[in-house]
Amino acid sequence: MMATLFGSLKLRIALMAVSVIALSVGMTVFLVTRDTALRAESSIKDSALDVDTVASTISSRLLNREQALARVAMQWPRTAAAPDRAVARAFLKQQAVLGVLFPHAFVAAARDGRVLAAVGDDDATVAALEGRSLLSRSYFRQAVSGRELSVSEIMDDGGSTAGELHVVLAVPLRDAAGKVVAVLGGVLRPQTDTVLTDSTRASSLSQDPIETIITDAAGRIVSHPDPAWLRHDVGEDPRLAAAAARWRSEGSPMEAQAWTWRTGDQFVAMAAVPEGNWMVFRVASADLLLGGPARGRAEAIWLGALVAIAGATLMLLATIWLLRPMRLLERRARRLLDESLPIDAGWPVGSGEIGRLSAVFRQVLVERAAVQRDGRQMLARLRAVMRNAPVGIAISRQGRVELASGRLGELLGYTEAELVGAPQQIIFPGGPGSEELMAQADAALAAGQLFSDEVQLQRRDGRRFWAALQGAAVNAGTPEAGVIWLVADISSQRQHREQLSWSATHDPLTELVNRREFEARMHALLNDRRRHGPASALFIDLDGFKAVNDSAGHAAGDAMLQHVATLLGSRVRDGDTVARLGGDEFAVLLAGCDRATAEAVAEQIRSRIAAFRLPWRDLTLQVGASIGVVEMDDSLPDIAAVMAAADAACYEAKRAGRNRVRSHRPEGAAVH
Repeated sequence: MMATLFGSLKLRIALMAVSVIALSVGMTVFLVTRDTALRAESSIKDSALDVDTVASTISSRLLNREQALARVAMQWPRTAAAPDRAVARAFLKQQAVLGVLFPHAFVAAARDGRVLAAVGDDDATVAALEGRSLLSRSYFRQAVSGRELSVSEIMDDGGSTAGELHVVLAVPLRDAAGKVVAVLGGVLRPQTDTVLTDSTRASSLSQDPIETIITDAAGRIVSHPDPAWLRHDVGEDPRLAAAAARWRSEGSPMEAQAWTWRTGDQFVAMAAVPEGNWMVFRVASADLLLGGPARGRAEAIWLGALVAIAGATLMLLATIWLLRPMRLLERRARRLLDESLPIDAGWPVGSGEIGRLSAVFRQVLVERAAVQRDGRQMLARLRAVMRNAPVGIAISRQGRVELASGRLGELLGYTEAELVGAPQQIIFPGGPGSEELMAQADAALAAGQLFSDEVQLQRRDGRRFWAALQGAAVNAGTPEAGVIWLVADISSQRQHREQLSWSATHDPLTELVNRREFEARMHALLNDRRRHGPASALFIDLDGFKAVNDSAGHAAGDAMLQHVATLLGSRVRDGDTVARLGGDEFAVLLAGCDRATAEAVAEQIRSRIAAFRLPWRDLTLQVGASIGVVEMDDSLPDIAAVMAAADAACYEAKRAGRNRVRSHRPEGAAVH
């Protein structure tokens, strides 16, 4: 019951309204009690503590000095001769404005950087300036290179009053040909000059809660309400440490645009004076700017609660009235998948969100119908392709067959309906090795490759057949999205291939292996004799076979060879090799068999062949066998040596009267 009650959209909207109104009133109370602290903070940030105004004022003052210095430079006597001390002094004495704007001014020769003359309010400083070389100063080199105005960094030295900082403004002085022959410089003292001190002293004298600090580009303080901070790094001031760290983390940018941050209980604003490469910091206490706690908190909270309850009640009533079309939309949406209902039937008519939502639902149904129609057409085409394809086709996803062709069902002995939904393993061979094969297929498909192999598949009735199995992911590299499988019956091709392979290695008359295959197997034994242990070979030459051919014909000879082949196969193990080397010559390869055992086997074979009689028409045919036994030990390194030893042993058996067994000895003697 409670779940149904709180599941109501109308009640949830009402509860949300209560929460929103209460939160709104609470926030209002909070803002009132804090004397509109958040708005004030926003206003403070927007005002940037007027740091841009201060920076602009400093920039204007500096620009006035620069323009005045440039106008003075235009009055330089453009004589052809290089300037000397007398000319420089006369020029400076004529420019009374320099004494008003700068505590010191000087003229330095462009050729060697020596100060030719200087004027100022301090004779000691004037004396120190005259004769000094300025070649090492970047502002001097810039002026000599033709730059119309150069501003030095804030420096500690340069002949100014001891302990004071100074900045030099420099402009080039040209001769009649326009060549720079001297440099006019004006010295400013940041600690005493109104360019900077008016900005930092004002807040201190007027009891303004905002303090102004000016630094150079490196963050060194050059003007401060407290002179004790001069030359200190701005980050050493606890009020400015966080802002200075952030400024430096961003690369210490020198931008005229103001930045304002609140760091803890301080507001810090920054702006650059690009003309002087200075940075202006303004800092103020947040408590002083935002004011103290507000009054009337309890009354405002009660008022907010009453407003929230009243507003929620009105919201609930309005929601019930406004959401009437939603019920109709809900009933129609429940039958969204009912294809028997016309697409345009049952939807609420109206404007606003519900009307648009209703239109969206109708459009979705239209598009879904189009997609279903296209899907059915595509599926019909796909089924036609699968129905007429000469190979079996299946499409699987997530390990299950989703689509199967009739041909695949014929190959495996299932209907299409039985294959659809079956595990994907149904198209893999059963028994040992099946899981390994599926793992190989999964790995190939995951790597974006085509899986292809010849496997023995099992039909439903248990019969097996050879098939070419191929698999390819619908989306390369993502087999989980679907895999297409092709299955083709290659039993006849496989049988034909095996027959060709068998014919290449077997004698067609006796069906024994031929000479080439026999020698290949002997070669393998010779190369791996340590693992296989002792091995021997029997080489058999039939005695009296020519008489069989002469007396009964070649058909009788062929029959005799076939019977001898059967006798040989019956006297050896399944793992041994019996071969017809050609004509009436046979051989037996005995793995894991020493000479003594091989001689016993040879004697059994000889006696069986000698005892065999072949009835042929009115004749009884028989043959004997001369057998050479060779143990393939280390004295016989290769096939040629084994064959030579075999020929020698067979020759010894025939010389001893035929129908004998003789063995090859390492020392060369062949004895029974």
